[in-house]
Amino acid sequence: MRESQPASPRRAVLPPALHADDRRAGPRRRAAALGGGAIAMFLILCLTATTLAAQIRGRPAARAPDAGWWFSGGAAAVILKDISDGATRSTWTFGSDPRWQMRGTLEKALDEATTVGVSAGYGVVDLRLSPMTYTANKPPTSPALPAACTTGCDAQTQLWSLMGQFRSGGGGGFHTLFEAAGGMTGFRDMRVRADSTGAAGIALGPAKGQYDLSGTLGAGFGYGLSSHLHIALVQEFGMGWHATTDLPDGIGRTWRVRTTRASLRFGFGAHR
Repeated sequence: MRESQPASPRRAVLPPALHADDRRAGPRRRAAALGGGAIAMFLILCLTATTLAAQIRGRPAARAPDAGWWFSGGAAAVILKDISDGATRSTWTFGSDPRWQMRGTLEKALDEATTVGVSAGYGVVDLRLSPMTYTANKPPTSPALPAACTTGCDAQTQLWSLMGQFRSGGGGGFHTLFEAAGGMTGFRDMRVRADSTGAAGIALGPAKGQYDLSGTLGAGFGYGLSSHLHIALVQEFGMGWHATTDLPDGIGRTWRVRTTRASLRFGFGAHR
């Protein structure tokens, strides 16, 4: 006789309509799960970015300046190194004593510590002209110095400067500052000085003057007397490039300058 086998459980058979509902609900559940995860990830990234930004900044952003524009005026003590000039066939020696120049700026405030603008300077300075030596292989074409200047003579010239300027540093009280400028330095109306015997007032060099590409870098200190009135002391170093026309072989065209400036700065206008 065959032994009876235990009846295997029967699987519940769902109506076809319920199978269709499950198939339709599955994608919706998966989409909802993915959407929830995306939202959670977005919130985590936002919180992380905010924390990192706060750590990187380290300090609050610069606030708007009290004044929209700044005007400054002051004096500059200029020490110029020798310049070799082919137009006068001579070396210009300014000596070790400072030559004085008046200087002013007009600047636009970008924020409370940064400005951009223009600077202009003017002064009449003394110098000495010493003839340069030429060779037959490269004779000069420029006019020679006056006869009274054969061995050298004293002269005067107008010293001009016009440059674009960037300035960083400012605020109330004591502060440091940095400046960079670039533009032109001009030497105009050069004449033999009145105390040079027999040649007083004779014009030297081109009638329109000579203009050199030049630039400076400087740093210093300032003090804010009020939100619209500052004083500043700056030490700067610069370089210029003179014309190469009629220079003897082996003579360089570059020159250097060191300037100490004191100025009073006035703020005006609203920042926009």
